[in-house]
Amino acid sequence: MEPEFISFGPVHLEVRDLDRSLAFWRDLVGLHPLEASGASAALGAGGAPLVVLHRAATKPVQRGYSGLFHLAIHLPSEPELARVVVRLRSSEHRFGASDHIVAKSLYLSDPDGIGLEIAIETPERVRSYRWDEGNESPLIIDAEGRRRRGVEPLDLREVLAKRSGNDVAGSLPSGTIVGHLHFQVGDLDASYRFYRDVLGLIPNVYAPWSGYGDLGTGGRVAHRIALNTWQGTGVPPRPAGVAGMRSFTVRFQSPERTRAAVARMGDAESRNGEYLARDPDGNVMVMLGGHRDA
Repeated sequence: MEPEFISFGPVHLEVRDLDRSLAFWRDLVGLHPLEASGASAALGAGGAPLVVLHRAATKPVQRGYSGLFHLAIHLPSEPELARVVVRLRSSEHRFGASDHIVAKSLYLSDPDGIGLEIAIETPERVRSYRWDEGNESPLIIDAEGRRRRGVEPLDLREVLAKRSGNDVAGSLPSGTIVGHLHFQVGDLDASYRFYRDVLGLIPNVYAPWSGYGDLGTGGRVAHRIALNTWQGTGVPPRPAGVAGMRSFTVRFQSPERTRAAVARMGDAESRNGEYLARDPDGNVMVMLGGHRDA
């Protein structure tokens, strides 16, 4: 199996109230503050920045636009997921919980309505996966041979049984990452072709009958960029002043892969060793070069 050739760096978010958002990401999600200025704050895990907040919005998230659907923080273990569940229940913050078989996920929104998924990856529970045309959800055969759907209720009692210790307030550990990004798009085909043919991701699911597609970057989990048209086709980008994503960061594992992607884009902007580009919906992507292949 090919190792993952792209990972995600920090995701930059525009929020209305920096202190309020900082409290959400620090105290509820569990990210550790790394750096702050008057108008921005970076948080992460294990010393690596994952989310950067910018005081730049005047309105909460609004429907009817393309842009970030949710960002996903992936945790290294189920006990860490249990710690988050305890914090969410203690705070009475509303959240949902789904078992995707390939992952166990919690869903919530930040104070401005920016979507967040907190998940652990469990690809070892999947034997086979397919999504036939016309079906509303994929057909999954799990490791025990049972037919499963792609979205099932998550057994929180089972998750909480994996909890170890009583420390629920500590920061998330090293190994916590931005695991995937899910975008609302105006044209599923154009966006899918961009991430497949230009950025170079590996196709996984393309289900236009459900307004959905996703792609991977190698490795065991083939869900790193997801796309949907659930807000409607042809929707415009998020207006200025509305809370949402300012930019996201992709880190190629070799400068050769970076150069190849930049060449395919043609209009990427070089800036201080980084490259800036936009996808078909105007989402700003910062590309970093990684390390040279041995």
